[in-house]
Amino acid sequence: MKLNTKTISIGLIVIIVATLVIAKMDFSQAEDGQSVTTSGKENKGIFVRAMEISKETIEERLVSKGSIIPNEEVMITSESSGKVTSISFNEGDIVKKGQLLVTLDDRELVSELEKYKHERDFLEKKSEREKKLNERGGISDEQYEETIRDLQTTISEIDLINTQIDKKKIRAPFSGKIGLRYISEGSYITPSDVIAGLVDASTIKIDFTLPEKYMAKIKTGTDIHFSVDGTDEDFSGKIYAIEPKIDVSTRTISLRAKAQNTNGRILPGAFANITIILNRIENTLCVPTEAIIPEMNTKRVFLSRNGKAESVEVETGLRLPEKIQIVNGLNEGDSVVISGILQIRNGSSLNVLPE
Repeated sequence: MKLNTKTISIGLIVIIVATLVIAKMDFSQAEDGQSVTTSGKENKGIFVRAMEISKETIEERLVSKGSIIPNEEVMITSESSGKVTSISFNEGDIVKKGQLLVTLDDRELVSELEKYKHERDFLEKKSEREKKLNERGGISDEQYEETIRDLQTTISEIDLINTQIDKKKIRAPFSGKIGLRYISEGSYITPSDVIAGLVDASTIKIDFTLPEKYMAKIKTGTDIHFSVDGTDEDFSGKIYAIEPKIDVSTRTISLRAKAQNTNGRILPGAFANITIILNRIENTLCVPTEAIIPEMNTKRVFLSRNGKAESVEVETGLRLPEKIQIVNGLNEGDSVVISGILQIRNGSSLNVLPE
């Protein structure tokens, strides 16, 4: 019985000592929005984070996705059929507008052309003789006019054959870079056969779309910035064409911009990340989005002043993804509370945590 009494006494002593130790502990490691209480003392305040605001430059931006297309692109074909007698380009060549690329067999046409040229020369001499005879009354007007008509028909045939011969010579329709070749010398080609691709990418175009609500803010001449995979470089261009109608299925408007492609660094077909700066505002104040307290007809923020929370009505402007422009209500250097906002009231004691 004496042992049990002694054991109980020791246990009570341990409990009393533990209680005294706990009572003297300072719960100072509180999280944001929590208050700290110490034994025998009043609430020390709510722990919050705050930031000192300063003037900065902000931009209202639109982002979109688009595709790079060449300035000009064509699959080269022949207007006439024939056997390929020569190919005057190599794959990957840079060619000029009008440069000869392929020649087809034109021997039959050349022979026919020579025949008509001889006939033309004969009719020209004949018409000169008959003109003199007609003036002296040696032949009738009808006979002379028939010779002139035959001469004009022959000249038309010569022009037609020259056109057909010219079609046997396939030339570059514009300056650009030749792609892969799909024919060989000696092959017989028709207008449906592709000879090679030709691309002018000295200037590139960027096709993209924007939601219809931005239609009033976008116009031709608006600058764009874009990037493509494979490089960290930022490229720039200008919008030069806007589709005059809205796509009813997507409620978007199609736009096309143009940019210089120095040294061919941008390949047509690439995916483009596009940014348009709609508005740039300098020397303005902003606060994080989470600092704003929306009310029925106004908005407020809490300032930390002399360890107390002060509610201030503000007027906002441009809204960005992570911050909001403050048009009126704050001054540069104000300390704006950005955490623990739901736990504080106007006049609450604050403990501002270090950044």
